[in-house]
Amino acid sequence: MLVKQRGYSLVVDAPAKLNLSLDVLGKRSDGYHELETLMVRVGLYDTLRVSPLETDRIDFLCRRSAGSRAQNRDAVPLGDDNLVVRAARLLREETGCSQGARIELFKRIPSESGLGGASSDAAAALLALNRLWKLELSLEQLQRIGGTLGSDVPFFLFQTVAALCRGRGEVVEPVPLSQTLHFVIARPQSGLSTADVYRECEPSAVAKGTGPRIDALNDGRLQQVAQRFHNALQAPAERLNPEVSRTLSQLARHRLLGPTMSGSGTACFGISISRRQALTVAARLRAAGNDRVYAVESRP
Repeated sequence: MLVKQRGYSLVVDAPAKLNLSLDVLGKRSDGYHELETLMVRVGLYDTLRVSPLETDRIDFLCRRSAGSRAQNRDAVPLGDDNLVVRAARLLREETGCSQGARIELFKRIPSESGLGGASSDAAAALLALNRLWKLELSLEQLQRIGGTLGSDVPFFLFQTVAALCRGRGEVVEPVPLSQTLHFVIARPQSGLSTADVYRECEPSAVAKGTGPRIDALNDGRLQQVAQRFHNALQAPAERLNPEVSRTLSQLARHRLLGPTMSGSGTACFGISISRRQALTVAARLRAAGNDRVYAVESRP
């Protein structure tokens, strides 16, 4: 993520992510699940604008991007429960900082989608406030703080397009990509609680292995990449919400490769052979009545 100066404010675009593979390997003693997941950032963004305040308050405002009517149905916490506010307060606790800030969040990434919007927003807040408040914390220090906020936050703090993440998500190993990948994302009308999906999941003792996926990605073998997409949370999500199955079927009918659910859902995606195909399929899905469809590509 790049922190850009805009007058007295700092602006950060916070990207979404897709899980190209996700294995759940068991429940840990701390209550989290042991994971192995291959994640990639894509060009669907929330935006944070962080401005200085002369008081010690943390003022938070969430706005909807123009034309995002579907977003109005999403429940985004607006108070202390929002991960952005929690990130700001935790950063002050960790550093003893007493400065304040006004934080405006412009939402485009749908909630309860498995696209990592809240975690990405929290990572953006940590980066921007670290600079605004002149804390000079290292990336490693920010990752440690971010890991206490959410499992996906450390991934978004890395300057990488793709990464293999282990542990509960906090162990991040950047993965090089040799080409830009094109996707179509479709999010059903209803979402799912992450906790509910994990409760229904039956962990596997062994991961399916990400090495062949990474090799296929870097060799440009899209068909082989798509055949290896896997999400251990998809089956329980389909049991809890039939819209997930219907959305996956829609993507398959439009000849997208490897339709799969991202994270704990409910957003689903398929890989496209070109940007043109992605834009065409997205337009057709919107015309069919799904107003939360996005043609995106892998981006830092």
